[in-house]
Amino acid sequence: MNINTSLSGIKNAFYRQDVTANNVANINTENYKQINVINEEAKNGGVVARTQVSKAAANRNGNNVNLVDQMVNQINNPNYEKANINVLRTQNAMIGSLIDLKA
Repeated sequence: MNINTSLSGIKNAFYRQDVTANNVANINTENYKQINVINEEAKNGGVVARTQVSKAAANRNGNNVNLVDQMVNQINNPNYEKANINVLRTQNAMIGSLIDLKA
């Protein structure tokens, strides 16, 4: 069991939420380019976030933020956080059970 795997997932979900909030805050900013978060597997387990500027077509003010994508991210990010927190809870319970068995 590697606690860092779940912790990296939680950290990644919070980072994705920050990027999403920044994109929404700049939805009317002229020539702003949407930032996307790309998840990659970390060498030692877990996930690493990488950002990429969107190459999607721009609207009239040069902005290319897709509000629908950002809303989906805002809905999904808490689910990613909860899933990784549940994994941590399960690991904690398993470790507690192992300690009880050894005691």
